[in-house]
Parts: sequence; C-alpha cells; structure tokens
Amino acid sequence: MPASPMSRRQMLITVALTVLGTLVAWYLGAILSFASTKHGFNNRFSEVAIQHHWWYLVWSNVVVLKGYLLVAAGYVVVIYPLIRLWSRFQFFGRFGTIWRSLLLAGLLYGFFIFRLMLEKPYFGDYSYLLGWYDAVGTLCGVWAQDVLHALVSQVFPLLALGVAAGFYLFELRLWFARAARPLLFSFAAVAGMLGLLVVSGYGVNRAPDVMELAGGRKRPKNIVILGSDSLRADHLSCNGYHRPTSPNIDRIAANGVNFDRCLTPIASTLESLTSMFSSQYPHTHGVRHMFPNREMVNRANREAPSLGAVLLQQGYDTAVIGDWCACGFNELPMGFKDIIVSDFDNFRVYMSEAVFLHHQILPLFFDNHVGHMLFPKLKSFASYMTPEVVTDQVIDRLKQRAEDGKPFLLFGYYSCTHLPYKTPTHYAKLWMDPKYDGPHKHELALNVDQFIGETDINEKWSRLPQKEVEQITALYDGCVRMFDDSVGRVVAALEKQGLMDDTIILITGDHGDDLFEPNCTFGHGTTFNGGDQANHVPAIFHIPGLDKPQRHSGLARTIDFAPTLLDLVGAPGEPRFEGTSLAPVIRGEKEKLDLAFFGETSYLFFRRKIPGEEPLFIPPMDETTFIDPDFDFHFVLKDKFQDAVLKTKEHCVRTERFKYVRTPGVKHSIERLFDLRDDPHCERDVKHAYPDVKARLSAALDKWLTTRVQSTTQEIYGILGEDTLKPLGAGE
Repeated sequence: MPASPMSRRQMLITVALTVLGTLVAWYLGAILSFASTKHGFNNRFSEVAIQHHWWYLVWSNVVVLKGYLLVAAGYVVVIYPLIRLWSRFQFFGRFGTIWRSLLLAGLLYGFFIFRLMLEKPYFGDYSYLLGWYDAVGTLCGVWAQDVLHALVSQVFPLLALGVAAGFYLFELRLWFARAARPLLFSFAAVAGMLGLLVVSGYGVNRAPDVMELAGGRKRPKNIVILGSDSLRADHLSCNGYHRPTSPNIDRIAANGVNFDRCLTPIASTLESLTSMFSSQYPHTHGVRHMFPNREMVNRANREAPSLGAVLLQQGYDTAVIGDWCACGFNELPMGFKDIIVSDFDNFRVYMSEAVFLHHQILPLFFDNHVGHMLFPKLKSFASYMTPEVVTDQVIDRLKQRAEDGKPFLLFGYYSCTHLPYKTPTHYAKLWMDPKYDGPHKHELALNVDQFIGETDINEKWSRLPQKEVEQITALYDGCVRMFDDSVGRVVAALEKQGLMDDTIILITGDHGDDLFEPNCTFGHGTTFNGGDQANHVPAIFHIPGLDKPQRHSGLARTIDFAPTLLDLVGAPGEPRFEGTSLAPVIRGEKEKLDLAFFGETSYLFFRRKIPGEEPLFIPPMDETTFIDPDFDFHFVLKDKFQDAVLKTKEHCVRTERFKYVRTPGVKHSIERLFDLRDDPHCERDVKHAYPDVKARLSAALDKWLTTRVQSTTQEIYGILGEDTLKPLGAGE
C-alpha cells in the first residue's frame, strides 16, 4: 500500500521528532563515553572528582542539555526545507521522511566535526578522522586536501544555508501574497537589510580624532601588549630564524624597536607574568611557583606594584583578554580592571570541561557569542577560548575605545605556542615533512597523566629520534605563525580604527620553551640547561613617532617592560619597580644600560640530571598538590612541600658573555659556568678555566638573593670588561 501524503505540519513534526531522537541518542552515547573513561580523569585527581564532586559532574551533564536543544532547533531549521524540496522530486511518506532526516542530520554532524578537525582541533580528539584525510594528501597531494577543505567548509554550508534561506523567503513571500500584503513584504525586506547593516556596524563607524580629546587636551599614548605563552624569540623570522614564521611581527620589527636578547627572570607563566607587570623578581612579590596558596596571592595583590594600577590612576581603561594561559589574572589581576580570561586552574572548571568535551555536539556552535551567552562558563574553558575568540574580543575592545576616546592598556594573551602545539591543520602542515607518519603528526603526543605523575619522563623523552624532534619543531613553528596571524588581525584593527599612530605595541611572551636542545627535552622553567631558549622572549615595540628602526642586542629583561612603558607614555614612575626603563636607549640618550640577568627556576616537574652530581628533586605534581575548596578549588602546593620547592630551585646570573648556574645538590651546591660566546647551548662547564669570573658572578648572585640588590655588568667585572677575559693559563 503506497504511503499517504503528509501535510506540512505532519512533515515538520516528523522531522523535529527524528532530529530530537537523534540528539537524545548522541547525548546518551556521550554519557556512556564519559562514564567509561573514569569521568575524564586518569590520574589521582580522578579519585577526588568521584568521591567529592560526583554531584557536580552529574549536574554538568544535565546543564549541557540546553546546547542539545539549541542544536536540535538549528538542525530542524536546515533539514525541514531540504526534506520539503526533496518531496517535490520524489514522493515518500512518514518512513521516508524519517530516514532522510536521519541522513541529513548525520551529514550535518559530520560536516561540523570535519570542520572542527581542520580548523579547531583543540575542541576534541579527532585522530579517528585524520587517518583518511592524511591518506587523501598522501595519494593525491596537498591540493586535494585543500579542495576537500574548501568544499566542506565553504561550498557545502553556503549551499545548504542558501537553499534553506531561499525556501523560507519564498514561503514568507507566499504568505504575504495570500494575505494581499506584497507592499508590506517589500518594506519588511528592505528594513531587514538596513537592520543587518546597522547591527554589523558597516558604514556607520567613524574613525575618531586620535590626536585630541575634548577641550583640546592631547590624548595619552595607548598601550597594546600582545603575547603568546612559550613564545621563543629565536623562532621569529625577524630574529634570524630560517623559516618565515612571523611576517606580521616582522613588519612591526622592521619599523620599530627590537630588543633581541630579552629574558624573563622565571620561565613559568604565573610567576613570569606577575614579574612582568609588577616589575619585581619572584622572591620580592612572593609568587615563586605555579601553585600558590591564597595567602601568597593575597600578599602579592596587597603589596606588589603594577603597571596596570599606575595607569588606572592616570585614567586609563585597563583590560586583559586571554585564553586558559591567562587564567592567573583571575587571582592576580595586576591592576587590570577588566579580566576576560579562562579559569583553567579551577578544578571545577577542569571537571566541567572534561564533561563538555565528551559531548562532541556542543563545540559545533559554542565558540561564539551565542554559546558564551548560553554557557557563560565556556569562557573559562581552555578548549573554547580559542585564539580566534581572543582576537575577536581584543578587536571589539579596540572598537569601543576608538568610539569613546579613552586611553587604554590592553593585554591580549594567547596559548598558541604552548604545549602540545596543537593548531588547525593548515598551520600544522606548514613545515612538516609530508612523509612523516609518526605519533606527533598533529600535536606533541604527550600523556598528561605521565607528565604530572612521574619524575623520570624526561629520561624517556631524551631518547627521542631526530626525525621526531624535527617534526615537533615544525609543529611549534606552525603555532608561531598562528599567533602571528592573530597579531596581524589586531594591527589591522588598530589601523582601521585610526589608532596606530597613537598606540604603543609590545610583542612578547611570558617565557620560551625547550625544544630538545642539548641537555634538555621539552617544557620550561625547570632548568637552565641547554642555553637561554626557555627564558628568551621577544621584546618588539611599535612606537609612534620613532625616527628610525632600532635593533638592540644588549641584555633586557621582562621586568624592564613596566618602567619602560610608563616612561614612554609620560606617566609617573613607580619606586617599587625593580626593573630599569629601556626608554633612554630607545631615545638615544644612552648606548647601553649594562644590565645583568638574574633568574630562578620554578616548580620542578622532572628529575634533573647533571653528570657526576646528585641534584635535589621532589615528588610529582599529583603527590605535591591538592585541590583547595577554600581557594575556589584551585590546585595548591601542599604546605609540607613549600620549602622543598624553594630548595630545589636553580639560580642563574647571566651577562653578555658568561652564564653562572647554581643548582642545589644532595651533598653541596652544584656550580657551573658557561662561556656563551663559544658555547650557546651550555654544554661545557668552564668554571675551572675562569675561576675569577665564577667568583664574581657567585658573589653577585648571593648579593641579589640576600639583599635583593642587582649588580650591573660594570659592577660585576669592574674595569676588566668581560669581552677581553681569557681562560686561566692562556697566553702563558
């Protein structure tokens, strides 16, 4: 018996129920997947989650239903007109409507997952899909992947949305025609177009007068700081790197000021950024590792000065916008009034994200404003606050300041270059060997549970073959290009809003990263082995009115940024700053500042190895930290390990030529001296060849640690000058 025809109402209800049933099945599948993987936690913290937060995990799985309902509505809006059009070419009844709705729902789901796999891989693990996509590239070439990408991400959505929009527009026109109101339809269409133009702001934004404020007062210089976590200065093409990783940053450097030997006093994000904006060393502001307790945080907020606080008093709008790598500003705002960042250091946020990522339907729409309105906590998730979202919000902030004319300090902070170097596919394959087919094809294959639960993982990674090192480095370089593209978008927005000529821009990072240089593997902040790469960051300034480009190779430090920026905008200095303004060098008032670098390591994740010596070490992270419910569920170092962490710290003094490192050992301190002129990767200890240099740098380190007084290179070496020093016995 042939199927009976369905009315529009019946067809719409059938499509809606089919889509809803499909999403219910996907929801139940996500719940089962979450339950089967130990609630998303495979280390000792899983016990805490299950025993003390099980109800929160259950509630988080209930909350996501809002997203499923919205996705269902979107699917119905797209699928229903396609089913209606299909029925005009081929007759079918209820069963035909159901299986066609299932087919289209599956295609839509596949489209979004494919798009996420290529453009936003940090939303989930899509390794099960990448195999065939890589096979297409291997068999047909990269061009085939590009064509497939364009068809799926551009042609398909435009075609589907065009068909759906045309269908609803035609239906609306028929309704107006039946109601004998065609003029009203035309008016509504024109009004709708004008409304879209107004909402988008196209044609109505006016570039402000950037030179003067009301009453003829000259506007103070604005400041935009753009940074990426783990950004190495020596991997920027403007600093001589062999790959074109940073064309947008290069243009800033070509017309600005580049301090190409800038170092952070501690290569760990929370401590480094606190030092950057307070212009104080860690042992002064008190945040000396990445798991501080509430008392340490409160003390820093109460006592430490900050660039943001000074400029806030001068009438500046101060804001930091960032992803999960900027989460520390939630506890340590450093004078920034508006904090728009993730909060990944909160265990409940960590649990919520584990829940959300198991529901792979959610990322389809929720890396945007609608998703942030529906799920406010998305802004706290590492995987949702993507570089694109950060850049969009930075640009929105710039538009606001262009309209109201208020001077501003804006810090845009990204996780682009942070482990595990996971980027959209087109960045990952920029410099990778197309024949590579190992475990690090799309990201550094790092087992997080081993990382936080073992101390000998460094030993395993030290045996990594050279081809794997080259692949990981290529991935990192793709990450640099991703950050560079974000910088390019922000600079374009500044130019469009007429702000470039009145805004100082600083491109930098919190620290660098080890990339398997001699005597190190990956990571940062745990050792001074292998050279400067973990502490070496960009310091590239765009300064309006600069006479000519400048490049300076003398030592600079990130603690010098705050006094430099205050100096450049004419704001009063802060006497508690320990950094030195670089502005006299920029203005040509001084040739050099004779600065020396003083630094310390942070929390020790790996067991150090020094040939012939026995360094101190502490247990792994999941043994030394706990989740403090009285401190907003943050990871906090246990009290009994506070002294142990400080005792395991390496300390370093570095001048232009020499680098002195002191490592705590089981029996005695381990002292090493390196001549960076001949040994940039610190492979040869020359303390016996230069005993006087070792003694002078050791004394400078002791003075800094005990009295917090820094020595300049001239004070360290006196009239000797380090360039002419020769090893003991040379020339005799």
